[in-house]
Amino acid sequence: MKQLTTNLIYRITSCLITVIAMGLTGCIRTTLDECPPLQVTLTVKDKNYFNIDDAVKLGFIERRAENLPFRSYVSTIYYIVHDADGNVVFEQKNTVIDNDDLVQQIVMPASLPYGTYSFTVWGNMKSDAPLGDDATNADIEEVGAAFNDIYLANGTFEYKYGKEKHVLGLERTKGNLLIKAENIPDNIDFSTKDILDVFSLVDNSFNYSNLTDLHTNLDWEVHNEILTQTLVGPSPDFEGSALDVDFIDKGTSSHLIPERVYCTFGRNELTILKYVYVGDGSSNEFNIYVRVNDNWELTHGMDIE
Repeated sequence: MKQLTTNLIYRITSCLITVIAMGLTGCIRTTLDECPPLQVTLTVKDKNYFNIDDAVKLGFIERRAENLPFRSYVSTIYYIVHDADGNVVFEQKNTVIDNDDLVQQIVMPASLPYGTYSFTVWGNMKSDAPLGDDATNADIEEVGAAFNDIYLANGTFEYKYGKEKHVLGLERTKGNLLIKAENIPDNIDFSTKDILDVFSLVDNSFNYSNLTDLHTNLDWEVHNEILTQTLVGPSPDFEGSALDVDFIDKGTSSHLIPERVYCTFGRNELTILKYVYVGDGSSNEFNIYVRVNDNWELTHGMDIE
């Protein structure tokens, strides 16, 4: 009986020591199974532009459902992981998402030691070419990112026992310029667009730099009226970007050139303009409207309903 009591006390003492040790150190990798790995769940924060409702009312764009598969918003993922000293501990090159899950999981190797780690995630790039040397910044107008709806997320997480799972939401880096042209003469079958002074470089804290100009060409498949969309980086300040549009008859090389418009482009924001031709077919006479607070306003400031 005495021996049984002694064994019981020994087992209880051993259990208490083990519990105390786990409480102090979390997982002891040399004596226990591997600790749960660091896991980051990727979500999409900006599924629709913040002012999407106005464009929907006009019939210019459709709202995306909020419960579509992740790849309906973000179709490719690149990510890089740094430790607290800035060393790269893991990197996944640009990869196409081939599943219909609502979220995506980043699961780090179980051998990763406890510590603090920073995740930088880029979405919708066609290649790794736009990324900087450490991939914490990107040129969103570089080949592989230009004309793409580029997403970005960055987060720093403490990885320790009991804190293995984290969530990170991807956000847009660009805005979207919508232009509606009305009453354009039938002979117009081509147009160009020049956007001057928008940011092209963004780091993983959403700090923008490096002003650049964008140029696009468009062959018109339907005459008279057309609606265009152009993904564009933010403006440096209020009305800090300029927009020049040229409507062209390729057969005669004749041009209809509206006046320059000064715009303010914002991240995850729609900028909506309407060019209404009021000339006689040879003059450059346009009324140009910008959509502000559910109303059309002439660019020189006169409101219309």
